[in-house]
Amino acid sequence: MTIYLEHWNLKPLEIPQRSRLFSLEPVAVGTPYTESLSSYLHRLAQAHCLTSQKLVMGEIAPLILIFEDKSELLSKNLSHLLGNSDAKPTINGMREMTAKLVTVLEELTMRQDLRFLTLLSWKGMIYDKGLFRNYRAWCPCCWEEWKQENKTIYEPLSWSFKDVEFCLIHKQRLIEECPHCGSRLPVMARFSPAGFCSRCYGWLGQEIKGEEEIEKYRVNIQGIGELIAITPKIGYEPIPIELTRKLQLILLVFEQAIGKDLRFLGDLQGIMEQLRIAAKQHQNKPYHLVKLIIPVCEKAKISMSQLFLANFKELSEILFENFGLNLHL
Repeated sequence: MTIYLEHWNLKPLEIPQRSRLFSLEPVAVGTPYTESLSSYLHRLAQAHCLTSQKLVMGEIAPLILIFEDKSELLSKNLSHLLGNSDAKPTINGMREMTAKLVTVLEELTMRQDLRFLTLLSWKGMIYDKGLFRNYRAWCPCCWEEWKQENKTIYEPLSWSFKDVEFCLIHKQRLIEECPHCGSRLPVMARFSPAGFCSRCYGWLGQEIKGEEEIEKYRVNIQGIGELIAITPKIGYEPIPIELTRKLQLILLVFEQAIGKDLRFLGDLQGIMEQLRIAAKQHQNKPYHLVKLIIPVCEKAKISMSQLFLANFKELSEILFENFGLNLHL
């Protein structure tokens, strides 16, 4: 007779730490189509079968407004935490409340990548006043396509920017009003399921035939997309003075290029004047993304990644090669 002995392992099981909220993965981090923080909050609320207002005011607000009664917070609307209607669009930006929201959300979800759904990493480097829309905007073709392909419906961070007026994929202008009720939709609403109107709850996706001419908008849209894509790679504290040194280098290269070939003068003269002014006034101040940084990259024939991620020596070699200069630093 064979005797089977049972082996008991009396060592306690190692149970991983649990998060208070679902550790929902944000969409497309590290790409030009990174999800926005506002979109993530709405999807997280849906995952918990809650309205966005109840999730924020019931779980997040008590950890920020620590001296207020939790039961009273639950009965208040989002404006109590986020401020007036003018402040809400900046939830995806770099304001103090955005930083607090991200800190608390990362604690509750045990995630480390939620700051990349905002421009927090660019605080002090990029000037944010007037950068964002006051209301939601969306590409109906994207949403309809994602729905048909059973993909996650979400709102890319780039759609929050005023200067992103078109979808580069479908060559369609972003929509800013619900086609069903005509409402302009707030960035944060009590209940705002992704892809649906927060007022009438109509589906906002739509297949549109034909394409619009978007070439004159392409540079800004691609530049903003590149900035969003490289955000996880820059670390947490970009230094404005380093950007200033790189912009001064670009100005030097432009001057040398004109000295070598006067045909560059007409193309570079305007941006060079802007660079001279910026280099003097912005030693420790943020720079305009659309008015300065993106046009400079275009004229210098470099990408946003090369401007911000390449070191000074690497950038100089790229610039010298782009303009056929035989210079050494």
